[in-house]
Amino acid sequence: MDETIETPLDKWMLQEEVGEGTIAGDTEMTSPMFRSPPRELRLLLVGWQGSGKSSAGNIILGERKFETGQTEVSSRRQAHVNGRRVTIVDTPGWDWFSVQRTPRHVRKEIKRGVGLLYPGPHALLLVIPVISTLTSRKKRALSSHLEMFGKDAFLHTMILFSCGDWLGGTPIEEHLQNDDGELISLISHCLNNYHVLDSTNAKKGQEQVCQLLLKVEEMVAQNKEQPFLPVKLYEEQEDEALCTKCALQ
Repeated sequence: MDETIETPLDKWMLQEEVGEGTIAGDTEMTSPMFRSPPRELRLLLVGWQGSGKSSAGNIILGERKFETGQTEVSSRRQAHVNGRRVTIVDTPGWDWFSVQRTPRHVRKEIKRGVGLLYPGPHALLLVIPVISTLTSRKKRALSSHLEMFGKDAFLHTMILFSCGDWLGGTPIEEHLQNDDGELISLISHCLNNYHVLDSTNAKKGQEQVCQLLLKVEEMVAQNKEQPFLPVKLYEEQEDEALCTKCALQ
């Protein structure tokens, strides 16, 4: 079941009260002898409708934590993965072609998802099916949606290619050479931060998850270990919570 926390700040305060690692759905994937505090990574899954965000979250966490299919609300799940405490928020998918065509409640849920990772996600995982063709229109839509998180969003974005099994034995770099330039341009805009996930091979998938988390940690280090929490989004969430509280009084 999804957690029910009214505001990002309430959620953070509750964690402080009950202690870290007591979140519903938390599982241990490391050795029972593991005792030292794991490193923490907070990740926000974003992308088109049907891009495979929920499945990607399940692969990263090592088990079925998120329901696949159409995601209506942002939800948070957590697990210990290779010595790290990994917390992921899955968000509703946005429109493929225009930010204006993405319903307001979906945009609101995506913004709320940021608050579920208070004090902020370490990385935005932009999920793109490797089999999809990125036209200039789709690229503009992606950029417009990412701008919801502020001008620095691209510094914290890792492009995560889903449906990696479609590549067969073809390296992603070779696949990208056949691109018309839009995808390569997007990758460049995200400082060449990208990765591929294959959901059909469990062993290969585990190796890819390890590599992904290492890449995310490298990106976090480049960002001076600072989580990404757009001030504007946080202020909007706090204002909404205050308005709701005043209306109930």
